[in-house]
Amino acid sequence: MTDKPCVTCKWLEKSKILVNPDGQVIPCCYLANTLYLNSIKPEQGRNWNINPTLIKYKENKKRYNLNNHTLEEILTSDWFNIDLPESWESYETIPSACAVWCDERQNIQESNET
Repeated sequence: MTDKPCVTCKWLEKSKILVNPDGQVIPCCYLANTLYLNSIKPEQGRNWNINPTLIKYKENKKRYNLNNHTLEEILTSDWFNIDLPESWESYETIPSACAVWCDERQNIQESNET
């Protein structure tokens, strides 16, 4: 495996996002599912406790909620446009859900192993 991921965000490619019933805006279901698990049991969805990009989201969660900000404000925020995409530049910083579901290099390697 190379030392740089090749992420093509499946949800971003289709201009989709996920909005929870409570107004929380999350880039995709892959991150939303692990965030939900982490909110119920911190030992689940552990990447939200150790990945700096995901920690930043959790610490500023109210900024990404439609009850507090407009969709435009959320989607043009630094976290959605700088922090998250920059996290895809290294296997040390990429959120695990992004690596599993959207890293083309990882998916190619797994395909070649089967």
